[in-house]
Amino acid sequence: MIDKHANDKIMALLGFCAGNSPLVVEMAKDALGIQRFDVVKNIAVEIPEKFLDWKDIEIQVHTSENYSFKESEPEIHFGVLDAHVKYVLYHYFYINHGLGKNSYTNIIHPTAYFAGSSEHGQGFILDPLCVVSTKSSIGFGVTVKRSSSVGHHAEISDFVTINPGATVSGNVQIGEGTTIGAGAIINHNITIGKYSMIGSGSVVTKDIPDGVVAFGNPCRVVRKFERWDKSFDTVRSFRDSSIE
Repeated sequence: MIDKHANDKIMALLGFCAGNSPLVVEMAKDALGIQRFDVVKNIAVEIPEKFLDWKDIEIQVHTSENYSFKESEPEIHFGVLDAHVKYVLYHYFYINHGLGKNSYTNIIHPTAYFAGSSEHGQGFILDPLCVVSTKSSIGFGVTVKRSSSVGHHAEISDFVTINPGATVSGNVQIGEGTTIGAGAIINHNITIGKYSMIGSGSVVTKDIPDGVVAFGNPCRVVRKFERWDKSFDTVRSFRDSSIE
């Protein structure tokens, strides 16, 4: 049974992902004690019944057109993992609901370590058994998945996703919207550009430019990362619609 007197907080999850939304729900319960969640959809997407079935968690599903953030006053986080989807959702809810970066909460699992000399923006999620080391800087909407590590003096920009078991060494810079694949190793003093993807298991020994897919050991650029072009077009359409 849900103890509604123990914690009256609600978390609104922006968007839904069958793989990631359940993880965010359980993380928020463990880290923040939240037991009530509103899934707020900006597009039509089917919600599996098994996602709604929790022993000690209450979940309701809403459309963005019919949801009042002022009335509910929820904590806010992304219900999705992919960097380009976080980017699109952020701009949608900023343009249509006025949710700026400071509207988002952070979820840091009790088993994770975040150095006291490091800093992070809002909308940050740090999974179990992760480490963020000394003097590092984490931007807005960053996701660091289970058992990953971020070394000292690293700079991680907005909307970056670091997948499970990745190792980001010291003095690494990762540009906005880039995804680091599971188990990838980024060597010291490497710069990875914006809107790129590093494949799972890659070993990055040289700088990687903007907007590419790169993988291998050693990691090499294989093609342009075209996924972001559609995301940029989608955000432009949001802005154009708001002006009309």
